[in-house]
Amino acid sequence: MVAISPTHAHWCMVASTLEAQHFVRINPPERVESKPVTDPPTDKRTFLFATCQVGAEQALKDEIVREHPHLRLAFSRPGFVTFKAAAAPGVDSQFVLDSVFARTYGACLGTVTADRAAVIDMAKAMTSPPLRLHLWSRDLHAPRDAPLGYVPGELSAHANQEIRALHATGLFHSDVVATLGDLVLDVIIVDEDVWWIGCHRHSPTHSPYPGARPPIPLPRNAPSRAYLKIEEGILWADAPLQSGDTAVEVGSAPGGACLALLDRGLRVVGIDPAAMHPSVLSHRAFRHIQRPMALVRREELPASVQWMVLDVNIEPGAALIGVDRLVARMRDTLLGVLFTLKLNNWQLVQQLPRFFDHVRAMGLHDVTAKQLANNGREIFVYGETAKGMARRRGP
Repeated sequence: MVAISPTHAHWCMVASTLEAQHFVRINPPERVESKPVTDPPTDKRTFLFATCQVGAEQALKDEIVREHPHLRLAFSRPGFVTFKAAAAPGVDSQFVLDSVFARTYGACLGTVTADRAAVIDMAKAMTSPPLRLHLWSRDLHAPRDAPLGYVPGELSAHANQEIRALHATGLFHSDVVATLGDLVLDVIIVDEDVWWIGCHRHSPTHSPYPGARPPIPLPRNAPSRAYLKIEEGILWADAPLQSGDTAVEVGSAPGGACLALLDRGLRVVGIDPAAMHPSVLSHRAFRHIQRPMALVRREELPASVQWMVLDVNIEPGAALIGVDRLVARMRDTLLGVLFTLKLNNWQLVQQLPRFFDHVRAMGLHDVTAKQLANNGREIFVYGETAKGMARRRGP
């Protein structure tokens, strides 16, 4: 990888914070040469697993049937779905799943009854140690429905420690963050005594973190969890934000995403009729336009804007129409967009291709979308202009 970017430096700072708080160590995703391919025994598998947000199972199933017609629904629990390959060649660790709603996926190897030793035996049968061990629990609750006092990941954290205490030296990497080409052993705690085992070859279509949950800390002065949403989105997209860039956020109040961008050294203009949190409003690099986006005049925006951020609680089609007018003002300098589209009605899932076409029509390329771990009933959409793609490539 070439010179360290501000994004890389930012995540190195986050990593230090996490280590101090006894989180698992994280690194930014590395760009490395692909490793020689050696898959586990029996090469092609019959079943594929996918995890998703609780409540998004039907959206995931419909999406898989549409994009991968050779896959048939097999087993389903809230937040966890498996599919059977109805025709050759089946699936393997390199299978690429085209999905907005699958947070993680891989080839199924089998199930165990919470047996730590059986996990070790499966790992030893793999042909290319050391492996990355990704062990996590499926989501048990829909966003914001968790009971008071619920702490996600307690069971998986204990199981992870116990398995690592049992394994032979060299079987697993000490670091859980996968790099391109790694063979990853997936252990999903579907129920307390039922663990599904799978594998995948790490690629850009996979998250490098167990369960696709990057351990991002929420600062004490963050006005909202939108801080986590934008940080996870930037990390997932590997968006080439730089200190000194200017971002405009539509739907900025109370300011969680704005604070994350300000912490990265960006100048930020927030558009929202609601009040901003004092921690954001007092920042010298922030300006608030306290009106609905429909009443904002394009000449009120900065002459040079690199990033457009959108997170408004209205139907996606209306949100895109509203922001399109503002994006037109920025086209000479815009590098990319980071949009959160609300899915208050699951029927809107059928219209996602139309929404993505609308984003492309704004002049964006490589438009991608994912329902991330910190999203509610919504998806994160990212796209870059030709200028943004040129920054990513570097000089």
